[in-house]
This record gives sequence, C-alpha cells and structure tokens, in this order.
Amino acid sequence: MIFRYRDYHKVDNEWVKVFEDGYFKLSSITVNKPTSTVINVTSGEGLLFVLKGLVKVNEVSMGNFDVAYIPKGSSIRVELNPGTLAYLAESWADNTRGFYVKKREAVKPVTSGIPPYERNVYTMIGEGDPADSFLMGYTEGSIGNWTSYPPHKHDGKPEAYIFYGIDPGFAAQFILSDDEELAYVVHDFDVVLIRKGYHPNVASTINRVNYAWVIAAPRGQRTLSVNVHPLYSGLPMGQTHLRMGK
Repeated sequence: MIFRYRDYHKVDNEWVKVFEDGYFKLSSITVNKPTSTVINVTSGEGLLFVLKGLVKVNEVSMGNFDVAYIPKGSSIRVELNPGTLAYLAESWADNTRGFYVKKREAVKPVTSGIPPYERNVYTMIGEGDPADSFLMGYTEGSIGNWTSYPPHKHDGKPEAYIFYGIDPGFAAQFILSDDEELAYVVHDFDVVLIRKGYHPNVASTINRVNYAWVIAAPRGQRTLSVNVHPLYSGLPMGQTHLRMGK
C-alpha cells in the first residue's frame, strides 16, 4: 500500500497522519517556520526521526537521520527549524523505558550484497536496543542497484519504507505474495506499507534508492529474522543486518 507525499502532505507546520494500520501508526510534519509542538505517546512507544532539517527534542539536538526513542506514557516538546521534515512512528508497548537519542554519525553501516544489489544499511534501533516493538534503520543503495535483495519476507511483522534521496530520478518498489503482485513507482518521501510478501526495490540508472525502514513487530516477534525467496537463496550476500532463513 502506497501513501504519496503529495497526498498526505496537506498542510505545513502541523502533524498529519500518513497511515494508521492496527497498532502501527505513522505521522509526518513539514515546517516552513520555527515550530514548537508537543508529542504525547500514551498507550505505546514512539520513534521520532528526521529526514531533513534540525529539531530539538527534550533539549537534545537532532539532525538528518537521527532517531529519538519516546517511551510509553511520555509527553515531549519538539522544536523544529524551518525546512525540517520529520516523522513519528507509534506502536504498542508493555514496558516503560527511558528516553534516548541515536545519532546516525555514531552508527557504523554494514555494506550488504554485491553489485547489482549493493547497499549500506544503518541499523538505528536493533534487537539489542531498548524497545518493545520497534526495529528501525536506513538503507542507502548504490546507483542503479536493487536493495531489499535477495527478495525476503517477514509476514506478520508490518514494515514501512519512507523513501528519500531519489528525485529527480525514480525507483520501483515491488510486493510479491501468493495473493498478489504489486509494483509502485516511488519518489522522495513516498511511503510504502508492507504487511506481507517479498519486497525488493530497484533504482533507475541515475539515482539510488534510499529509505528509512520501520518494523513494528507484534509481541514475541521482535527480531530481524526473514525468509529469503527460495529461487534467490543461493545469491552471495556478504555482510547483513538480517537473520536469513529459507
């Protein structure tokens, strides 16, 4: 399911809903002036991440691709500089944890795959980080390459891709399951929600495919375990952030 930036970005300087799918929610804010807002995360946990611009969260400065974990029951103040685009993901949580910020510059990327499916992966919220539901990071492909490849799936663990750094080119996102085969042309800040199925994507020959990925795992399934499509399971992978299965 695709949510295009031009469709969900209806107004500046206010939070807008991108989607709400059961316990998994995603909102966005684009600001053209200094803006202060309060985020209340009551029944679950939240992730605030910045795709462009500068924000201050609980007096902690955050820049491009930094991520803040917002604990259950929290109310936080966010100050956004003009030109900022930020997202808030929300999911269930049973535990009340501490607030923390992960800086992109402090995360060492993993170079995964080989051409023509080479990319750098930054795992911002991994299995070892404090969270009940969320796993989150960034994937940045090489020019003209595939990512999320070899094709893999993790049915039952919904995931959102929020694309960036593609325009003025384009990329194509596929979702392949027994029920249907879908293909979407994607541009900057389009969002694709993946409920099930294999989900590879590919860039055009003049650009990369880059995206934030956010997994909202159900209880007892917060791992990076995936099942690789059997036709592609023999492809060389090199390093990976995933737990690869067949």
